[in-house]
Amino acid sequence: MVATLPRTGYGRRDMVIKTYTARSPAEESLVSTSGFMLGVLGGLLDFASATSIAINQGGSGMMNGYLLSPDAWAVLLVALGILVVAVAVLSVTSTGVIHLKGFSVLMVLLGILMALIGTLMSGGSIQGASTIYSYAMVIVGALMAINGAMMLRTPMPI
Repeated sequence: MVATLPRTGYGRRDMVIKTYTARSPAEESLVSTSGFMLGVLGGLLDFASATSIAINQGGSGMMNGYLLSPDAWAVLLVALGILVVAVAVLSVTSTGVIHLKGFSVLMVLLGILMALIGTLMSGGSIQGASTIYSYAMVIVGALMAINGAMMLRTPMPI
């Protein structure tokens, strides 16, 4: 933050007062770095889950009483993975620094969505889903939501 005092009219130069926060650069980059790593890991889990569902759907791909067909879940997970990775990459660029609040809200929403889909997968509502990937998606989704909430609390860069 920079404050400038007005001229006094007596030939003195303007006085500039600078104040700094007590946070180190390592603390400021910790949230964005962990968000990037969680986003990439979340995207990889989405892609692995989509592959698992596509391979293990067991037959014709009919709905058989499930919420959506396995093919629809696989496509949804691939789209979610692409979105999560894109948000993670953009959040550490200058665009992400400028629009920190927007990327924080996106990270929270995508984390909640990922945790919900992981919960559906672990409950058996998605045919062909891997149990390991489902629990990992719940954990990483929850961590993404927490990280996004921490990013919301981070002061905006000037």
